[in-house]
Amino acid sequence: SFLASDELGGRDTPSPGLEQAAVYLEEAFRSAGLEPAGDDGSFVQRWTFEQTSLRAEEVTVEVSAGESTETLEHAVDFFVLPSADEVITGPIEFLGPISGLLGDSVPESSGRIAMVTTPPSMGMEILLAARAAGEAGAAGLVLVLDPQLPPEVISMVAGQIDGSGLPDQPVPMVGMTWDAAQSIVARADADLEDLLSAYEEDGDASGPVQLEGPELTIRTPRDVAISTPPNVVGLLRGSDPDLAETYVVLTAHFDHVGIGEPNAEGDSIYNGADDDASGTAVLLEVAQAFQALPRSPGRSVLFLAVSGEEKGLLGAAHFAEEPTVPLSGIVANINLDMIGRNAPDTLIAVGQEFTSLGDLSRTIASHHPEIGLTIAPDPDPSEQAFFRSDHLVFVKKDIPAIFFTTWDHEDYHQPSDEAHAIDADKAARVARLAFYLTWHVAEDETPPSWNEGSLDEVHAILEDSPF
Repeated sequence: SFLASDELGGRDTPSPGLEQAAVYLEEAFRSAGLEPAGDDGSFVQRWTFEQTSLRAEEVTVEVSAGESTETLEHAVDFFVLPSADEVITGPIEFLGPISGLLGDSVPESSGRIAMVTTPPSMGMEILLAARAAGEAGAAGLVLVLDPQLPPEVISMVAGQIDGSGLPDQPVPMVGMTWDAAQSIVARADADLEDLLSAYEEDGDASGPVQLEGPELTIRTPRDVAISTPPNVVGLLRGSDPDLAETYVVLTAHFDHVGIGEPNAEGDSIYNGADDDASGTAVLLEVAQAFQALPRSPGRSVLFLAVSGEEKGLLGAAHFAEEPTVPLSGIVANINLDMIGRNAPDTLIAVGQEFTSLGDLSRTIASHHPEIGLTIAPDPDPSEQAFFRSDHLVFVKKDIPAIFFTTWDHEDYHQPSDEAHAIDADKAARVARLAFYLTWHVAEDETPPSWNEGSLDEVHAILEDSPF
């Protein structure tokens, strides 16, 4: 309730509310008898956050042909995802549908700004397309949005990007209305429908179509701010001399998205009770449960509350690169993110099919029926949830991990994600299961392992993933 209170203002990274939350967690770790495991003998590990923000009022896309220049309107005609280059200028080539950038055989660019059409619904594929365009040698990428999309999509996406602090793309990427793109193509005495029809008839046999005449200039001026947000790290030292230098790491992110657009009730504080004050609360409860035991388990247990998850897993990524315990000693990660909502008898264990942690979680649930939780599989593998929370930074280091969640709901990233909506009884039962799992991993001389072939599968997915 405190973490999700209005007092903390949504715990954005960085923000005063995030710092208040870190102090609260430090005090909770200390009261649970944990040792400081941050920097310089403290509970806090700080990391450097270079936050870039678009100067939206100065973002422009200009179309020049001969002596005439047309300036498109940001958030009306287009949105932009910037790269490190704040200004690029160049001619255009048409590559057909975006699927050409998402396949195994990407057309080689001549160094121009590539233009592709998109279907009515697109997700993270656009990040893969930007990467492919950069690898193919394109100077930039224009996504021509399907004409079925309503015009307000442009302003909505532009607003989200302006405040999101997205990392730089390999090339600047412009999402543009069909009408704006048609106006550009017409300057090359061509028609967008005809270009697309010809491409669909011939495939990529003829290669990119170079549009002679028009040139685009894309300007994405940005401001850069440097801050040092906190992770909070506490250690329960193991009792077995042979195992104490190995670690089970429990993670939860205590940041959220801060203050944003008000909802219909005028509430602009995105409290993040489920995302992820709920997982953070479980982290604290498990630490207190271990304190109550007559002895610690054989392995050490590291309690890691991270910030910057909403900015791209940045706090967790810093820990993985600058760990405060030897990375080689970490045998498993148990990640808790959004565990307080939805079906009261179900806990989703994302990634359970990849490691022995999946079987162990199901065994514990069946041996403790009083917990009243069924371990369920990932309900939508296409969302690639196993590659979208803080455990990912450990997976990238080949460390077995499992991600406990109760999945998405209508209050996700909304001001309505408040403490009163949390199923506290369910959260308490999730804490019990997380405790038992941590205890078993920390006591067992045999560390968790990847299932046969799973690590190769994970490597392959990561290679093709925007995450």
